[in-house]
Amino acid sequence: MSSKRPSRIDSSNSEEPGLLRDLDGLELLKRVYDWVSADLQRMTDLDAAYEIATRLADGMRRLADDAALARAKSAAKISDAENLSRKMLANRLGISKARADQLIRSARNSASP
Repeated sequence: MSSKRPSRIDSSNSEEPGLLRDLDGLELLKRVYDWVSADLQRMTDLDAAYEIATRLADGMRRLADDAALARAKSAAKISDAENLSRKMLANRLGISKARADQLIRSARNSASP
């Protein structure tokens, strides 16, 4: 049993979606953010820059929340697929048992109406 997941997934031989296979999604997001941020710094209309930066921050917060939920759902799928206890899941993912429980609860709560 692996104690930690790899920090970078080698999906060259997988059947995952093309973007995940061909690019590091986080690197792509970082590049776009850097581009937008540079444009914001060059703007002379400071009120417009502020409004755009506010929308950017709000949008990035939503993306972070969505990514956190995707992580929780992935943890729950691993737990279900491998029939793991919280302690076993924690060891498998390299996190605390309490964090494993939080992830599972988050995934389960998101499935509730």
